[in-house]
Amino acid sequence: MKKMIFILMYTVATLAIFSIGKAAESEQLSIALGGQYANQMTDASEKLEELDTAVKKTLLFNESDGSEKAREDIWRLSSDIKNSVSSLPLDQSFSTSWLNYLGRLGNYAKEADRVADNEEYHKVMAQASKNLRDLADQWEVATVGMVSGRLSMDDWKNRLYSADKGHDWAGMGTAVKQYTESDFPLTASESDSMKKKELRDLADAKVTSDEAVDRFKKLFPSVSNDIISVESSKPGSPYPFYQIRFAENQSIGYIDITEKGGHVLSFLSERPFGKESLPFEDIRKKTEKFLQDAGYTDLVYEESRENSTAWHFVYVRVEPTYKAKVFSDTIHLKVAKDDGGIVGLDASEYIRKEKTEPQAITKKDWKTFFHSNVTIAKEELAYVENDRLEQRLVHYLTVTIDENGVIGTYAVIVDTETSEVIKTERLE
Repeated sequence: MKKMIFILMYTVATLAIFSIGKAAESEQLSIALGGQYANQMTDASEKLEELDTAVKKTLLFNESDGSEKAREDIWRLSSDIKNSVSSLPLDQSFSTSWLNYLGRLGNYAKEADRVADNEEYHKVMAQASKNLRDLADQWEVATVGMVSGRLSMDDWKNRLYSADKGHDWAGMGTAVKQYTESDFPLTASESDSMKKKELRDLADAKVTSDEAVDRFKKLFPSVSNDIISVESSKPGSPYPFYQIRFAENQSIGYIDITEKGGHVLSFLSERPFGKESLPFEDIRKKTEKFLQDAGYTDLVYEESRENSTAWHFVYVRVEPTYKAKVFSDTIHLKVAKDDGGIVGLDASEYIRKEKTEPQAITKKDWKTFFHSNVTIAKEELAYVENDRLEQRLVHYLTVTIDENGVIGTYAVIVDTETSEVIKTERLE
């Protein structure tokens, strides 16, 4: 009996020591994390001051060459502040607005040598400097408790998420959003891109839920016999669509179809997979027959990858004038290895069809363009989006180079008209 009492007492004592140890460890972790966040807030404050100084320096010059170093500093500092802020526990609406503003400020400074009217640059950056000064003052007030050590990590979070936050974070977020809209309004290309993402330009006639179901049955007759429900998207969705849920034998899943035009946004089917595996070429042929039957007649195969149960295919739309691939207009498919059936489809990018413009193709001498030890393995025309969100016709080149006995392969994307190198990417 005494032995049993001793064991119980020993166990209780051990658990108490363990609990105290874990509590101390948790408290130490909280202190360390609080210190880390305080340092990041201080770093953001200091760099915000440096950023404002860099912006002011660019206003000294009439020519962009004179402000090049300061503009590089704006790009670097805006990126540094974004990195500091992105990992901090902050009000989400404020954080999102601030990161957006910093990104647009950095991009504007980076692209300033393309601004024809230097007066416009001065006007924008003078206002940006004023807004940065206001933001720096508000940021200092908002973070003083954490930076000074008066607030613990728990105190900070409690205040941040409570009804009485002690600071108007939402007001700061709204102010920064207004700064963005006034200082860096969306360009026509950015506005078009936003419209495409939200499918605002779909001009197709509306379809009824019954018509959406008919479209589902035509595309996927093997799983569309037992429909569980047909629901409309919730108010506030970027675009209205119907979601059809189904259960057929051992398959369950859904399909989303746009209200305008009855376009398939996405399809997903969950089911057990068999052990047998069809040859790759047979699966690809079945996939391409499905695409043809579904009316996707302007696509070409681009790439594939596999896992243990399925192949993942990417098909790209081809623009008819230049026979150029439009890499922003793709369809992704997941195809079962056992029978070649479609178990996943994402056509949201394809629906947003990019508007492509005719473009000059200037003569290029690749022998002088590239170093002598570079070999062009493949060349084709394509439309890609540049950093100004414009669709440009490009030479899409696959090149190789001997890198100390190892062959490196790269994709090099060159504007057909201006010869601008839009992107260089190493391929695996």
